Amino acid sequence: MGDHDDFEDSQFPDNDEFIPYVTAGNLALRNGAKVTLWGKVTKVSAEGFHVKTVDDQEVLIRLKKPLNEPLEGWYEIHGVSQGKSVLCDEYVPFSAEMTKNIDTEGHKGLAKLLAALDEPWNLGDDGSGDMHGITAME
Repeated sequence: MGDHDDFEDSQFPDNDEFIPYVTAGNLALRNGAKVTLWGKVTKVSAEGFHVKTVDDQEVLIRLKKPLNEPLEGWYEIHGVSQGKSVLCDEYVPFSAEMTKNIDTEGHKGLAKLLAALDEPWNLGDDGSGDMHGITAME
């Protein structure tokens, strides 16, 4: 009965691993880790496509092979963070129903919450240039 075991292993090698949702704002913190990102396609290029994330920043989604289909609308992207871009394993289009009701604020809050749970000391307001009372020199 040995062959049954390898099938189990190879089918979903990491399906029990939680893949965190990220936004452009905390993508760099996850450099080298598997991530899941929501984004709306803004442009398609030779190396992949760009999406605007729920926190309104653009991220390059690098593909392992060239696109052979037009991309538009919202996608859930699974891949590995490369700091400012994501090396894409797969992308899943949102259904029309999901796109209509997309809760970007709620998703932003979720991604922020997950990042905070992951790094409890990093509970900054929104991390945008908050330097805790230090004023930048003019």
